[in-house]
Amino acid sequence: MQTTIALTVFVVSLALIASEKINRSIVSMIGASLIILTGVVNFHEALEFIDFNVLGLLIGMMIIVQILGKTGIFEYTAIKSVKLAKGRPVRLLFILALITAIFSAFLDNVTTIILIVPTTLFIAKILDISPFPFVLTEIFFSNIGGATTIIGDPPNIIIASALGINFNEFLITMLPIIILIVSAGLTLSFLFFKNQLRSKIIHFKKIEQIKTEGVIKDKILLQKSLFILTLVLLGFFTHNIFNIEASVIALFGAFLLLLITGEEVEKAYEKIEWQTIFFFIGLFIIIGGLEKVGILEIFANLIKTKVGTDELKLSTFMLGFSGLSSGFIDNIPITIVLVDLVKEMGQIGLNIKPLWVAIALGADLGGNMTMIGASANVVGIDIYKRSIDNKKDKTISFMNFMRYGFPLTITTLIISLIVVVIKHLFFYHLFYK
Repeated sequence: MQTTIALTVFVVSLALIASEKINRSIVSMIGASLIILTGVVNFHEALEFIDFNVLGLLIGMMIIVQILGKTGIFEYTAIKSVKLAKGRPVRLLFILALITAIFSAFLDNVTTIILIVPTTLFIAKILDISPFPFVLTEIFFSNIGGATTIIGDPPNIIIASALGINFNEFLITMLPIIILIVSAGLTLSFLFFKNQLRSKIIHFKKIEQIKTEGVIKDKILLQKSLFILTLVLLGFFTHNIFNIEASVIALFGAFLLLLITGEEVEKAYEKIEWQTIFFFIGLFIIIGGLEKVGILEIFANLIKTKVGTDELKLSTFMLGFSGLSSGFIDNIPITIVLVDLVKEMGQIGLNIKPLWVAIALGADLGGNMTMIGASANVVGIDIYKRSIDNKKDKTISFMNFMRYGFPLTITTLIISLIVVVIKHLFFYHLFYK
């Protein structure tokens, strides 16, 4: 009976989250409540399933980023990139894409999109160019750049926390792959939008109209924020040396920043994306219910039977499954389920490194396939739709997004697969056996 309840709650919750008819945090919390109320897990067990390291890291970075965002540094960076492009839209597209990828690696990709898309729309209006190719490319590169570090995308936080992967190991492993994927992404973006951009050269007088004076709203706040952010990033790079959890570093930095800047704590709390936090809490409990009744163990045994325990086959499966399903289903529950499976694989002596790399790449890059594939997609498109002139600007529909997102996703997943295979054949067997 409990097995049926746990599986039903999981499937129904997943379907409702994918449909976007009801806010996903409401769905996950109701699902979690049902898991507890029906006795699948008790309250104390539910608390044990919640990964507070993930929640602490998210909350800490949310506070730091929202204070940093008040300074105007992101708008300043975008305007400087326009001037650097010197009137060439293709060059501007590449610069904004790279800025988005870099920001997404060290912030979360939703925050990056919230900060950079409105600025892009403002720039496009002044320069009298369509924001469509720029916004779409920024959405793509927020998901690509977010795959670089443990703080760049929620699936990475889950993977790192559950499997004990430190900031440096994740970065060193993922960075070379992401550089390859960024190169491929820039090439594809050029091919996608060259006809919309190539014929236009923005007049220099229009560029001169965009002033950087006054964009930085509070220089002292900027200095304090950058100082704390630097300390936090240094903490991430060294946290394995001092055996301190990344969440502790992020929360310490966030509250130290609140202390030294005198920002109103109540307003800082209001800016935290509580629906994301509750979404995570609910999902941890729902997935915990699956684990308690043994469904994850059954799934793991099924994969062992069908795929086997060969690390290359498992890596290929993890990459393909997470990548293709993340285009249509939220990548967070997929990641939680697969990470639990990886834990079981590790217990039977398999090298789990190629497995978690495959999950991270699939979950992060697969989000580019459709407009509902990642939270950054939904947020970016919503900002775009609310701000454009519908008479002259191109709308972003589901099929219109997929026209560009599908080939980009398949290409980046193929590149990821090639890298995983090469690493397996030439590195893992040499150094990790």
